[in-house]
Amino acid sequence: MNEESTIDLTVSLTNIASDLRALSNAGIHYTEDPYQIERYHRIIELSAALTSLANGHSAAELRQLFFADLHYKTPYAVVDTALFNDADRLLLIRRADNGLWALPGGACDVGEPPVVGAAREVWEETGYVAQVSDFIGIFDNRFNGGKAFHHLYCLLFAGRAVGGDRLITRETLDCAWFAEDEIPWAAVTPSHLTRIRHAFAWHKEPTTPVFFDRVTWQPEATNQHAGATRPE
Repeated sequence: MNEESTIDLTVSLTNIASDLRALSNAGIHYTEDPYQIERYHRIIELSAALTSLANGHSAAELRQLFFADLHYKTPYAVVDTALFNDADRLLLIRRADNGLWALPGGACDVGEPPVVGAAREVWEETGYVAQVSDFIGIFDNRFNGGKAFHHLYCLLFAGRAVGGDRLITRETLDCAWFAEDEIPWAAVTPSHLTRIRHAFAWHKEPTTPVFFDRVTWQPEATNQHAGATRPE
């Protein structure tokens, strides 16, 4: 098995484990039957074991993480910001957790509009003040090289730096401004490759359409359709 096939298998197993975990959490939410809850808990344990086999993380630590987050039933929304300076360079951070470069971003706080979360994450991770001007895409991490334990929808905003100074925080090893031909592509977080390329395309031509993953959907009958009637 070549390296690319190994990566694809790892991602597939992680995604399957994530789906099982989300379905189990939903089942726990909608039942009061202790026997069913016990079965769902077992599926969560198997999800942790499968994730551990896929990526080498400790199964015990994953079980603790998964049982601490039984609210995970639908994809989580996160925000990233493509921030440009007056020299048309893009701001990237070098993440402390994996040493790779990425757009500044993260999860929004409860009660916080996404555009505010986008500006706040830039401020917290880089020390720069962002003037967020545009929404330029929504990226499903499963179609863009993501390897997170959760299924994520990333909302990508764009804007300009209007103040602040460069800082290195506990979440970053570095932050720097890059022209497109200066990006260290081989050292970029895989899920950010498409976002960065789209950000530069939008910056060059602001009429570039908002990005979304163009995936074909086919309708299938669901429980919602059981017993449904067509109005006269």
